[in-house]
Amino acid sequence: MRLSRSFRRGLWGLVLLSVLHASTAVAAGDTPIVIGTRTSMTSKVLGEERPLMIHLPDSYEAAPTERHPVLYVLDAETHFVHVASMVEFLARTRHIPEMIVIGVPNTNRDRDLTPPFSKTERVDDGRLLSEVAPTAGHADTFLRFLTEELAPSVEARYRTQPYRILVGHSHGGLFAMHVLTHKPESFNAYVAISPSVHWNSAELVRTAPEALARLSAPSRALYLYEDAEEAPNVANLRALTRELRKRKPANLTWRYDELSGQDDHASLPHIGAYEGLRFLFNGWKVPEELQMTGNLARLEAHYAVLSKRVGYPVVPQERLLNSVGYRHLEGKRLPQAIAAFERNITLHPDSGNAHDSLADALEAAGRLQEALKHRERAVALACEHQDPDLPHYQKHADALRARLATQPAH
Repeated sequence: MRLSRSFRRGLWGLVLLSVLHASTAVAAGDTPIVIGTRTSMTSKVLGEERPLMIHLPDSYEAAPTERHPVLYVLDAETHFVHVASMVEFLARTRHIPEMIVIGVPNTNRDRDLTPPFSKTERVDDGRLLSEVAPTAGHADTFLRFLTEELAPSVEARYRTQPYRILVGHSHGGLFAMHVLTHKPESFNAYVAISPSVHWNSAELVRTAPEALARLSAPSRALYLYEDAEEAPNVANLRALTRELRKRKPANLTWRYDELSGQDDHASLPHIGAYEGLRFLFNGWKVPEELQMTGNLARLEAHYAVLSKRVGYPVVPQERLLNSVGYRHLEGKRLPQAIAAFERNITLHPDSGNAHDSLADALEAAGRLQEALKHRERAVALACEHQDPDLPHYQKHADALRARLATQPAH
């Protein structure tokens, strides 16, 4: 996997590389495996400096016209690395779109991730909740930070699609549910893993079904995940989802899953995030049969359905159309190969790889002068974007020039 140089660029200032094993010394000549960047921003809403973690798609710099959904991960000090890596893996296998991942570490978890609660609320040992967690209950202020400061800054700095996902675990899952039921327009999709719905005498269990039934268009998506052994929380979630099934919210696509096995509250987030992303983007991957046949009209129809679902234009990935073109080329179906590669350039005009691939098909068809134009365009784009594949494109262009030099003059 090619490491994106954009990982090394800051969002608001000083950037520190975040690697899998930051404490491991890197020997001379070795290259660290980079997951993302660390940075921070000053929040006027919260009155403090907030640490952040940023992961950009591996192709971010090589495809400078592409825009991406943004996934916000709470409790990022624990979950950023595994979620960002998972997103990259699922996108590379074409099960989900490439995404920008924004990790939001905690500074005061009780304060930020918990909704308001009754002054008379008590914990199991009888003490007042306000005494046990004196700073708790300010989820609405934290949401203002996310929606009024962080998200606008991310969307101004990076190439984003109008699609936000919020992923939270435990108190983070509680926060996600609170946002969905009170300010659903804040995000397009929510993944709530083992959400602490017992909070404030299980208020959300009583109020969420009605709130979700009242959701207005456009529709939202919710994935709930819990350990079947996580009593009594699992009983609360079963009660909530039973009511949801009765009400059938018209503008909510949702699913609730339980895990039975050797995992627990601490390890559940990895599995829950994976299942949640697969649910949110179910059907994203082009069926193998369609990939093999490479029918462009059917491919376009597949992506039209996805576009309608997410609310922004979704087009075939450059890598996908490239592979379709080469399947046709290997089968000596030159018109179909050229059509696929030309469509790739229409959708991804700044991809050096797309131009170089079209040149392969044009050269096979004997259209050498046209092929040379695309070889040279691939080289120019690679130079512009500092593409590490530049030597390959240059080699192809030089070889074609040499071939043309041996052709008889007309």
